Order: sequence, then C-alpha cells, then structure tokens
Amino acid sequence: MNKSNIRRSLVKLGVVFIILSGIWVISELSIYYSTKEKAPTDVGYAVFHYGTLYFVKGDDITVSDLESFSDEDVMFSGKFDEVSILMDGGVKTIGKRIKSGDRVAIWYEEVLESYPAQIKLIKIEKYK
Repeated sequence: MNKSNIRRSLVKLGVVFIILSGIWVISELSIYYSTKEKAPTDVGYAVFHYGTLYFVKGDDITVSDLESFSDEDVMFSGKFDEVSILMDGGVKTIGKRIKSGDRVAIWYEEVLESYPAQIKLIKIEKYK
C-alpha cells in the first residue's frame, strides 16, 4: 500500500466518523426537544447497585431503605412498590450528577416485560 492509498483510506474513515457523529447529535437533539415540554413519564428514586441503575418507587421509602438496597429487595422485599432497571448504557446519566438515593424524573417509551421490568430510558433528571 502506498501513501496515496493510506491517505484515501484515512479520509474515507474520517468522513464515515463525521457522518456517524452527526447522526448521533441529531438523535440526541431530537430526544431533547421531544421531551422538553412534556411532563415526565414517572418519578421515583435512582439506586446504583453493583453497576446497575435501578428505579424504585414507594410511599414510605426512607434514606435507609435506599442506602441498604440489595438484590433481595428486588425479589422478596415489600419495601418498594415498584423496582425497575433503567437501561441507558450509562449515557443518559453522564453529566447529570445523579447519585444513588436521588429523587429523579424519567422519560421513556418502552418497558421490557421481565422481572424486574427493564425501562428503555430516553431522559433522566433530578426531581425537586
């Protein structure tokens, strides 16, 4: 391979990268503007447990309940009315400074039927 072919290959790779980056930016802007004026789909608490982001709801949840969250709480505990896994690949929480125990508002369109339910997250924000 000569320098000309290498340069052409790098230019093609750069163009593909720019196109894919543009598609990603457009999709993120679309999500932002489609949820900007809408009320959140649900409100509850975020709990990080062994690398998984859980969404929990309940009437009498205490800080202690959230701090002591365990795998058994998902299956057997009656502490929480609902326990779901938020699926976002860690992308939607970047820069949001959401930590375990925070009250959060979430926007989603799809819930996978499993136990616990898996929510395909569109957007997450701290809730006041």
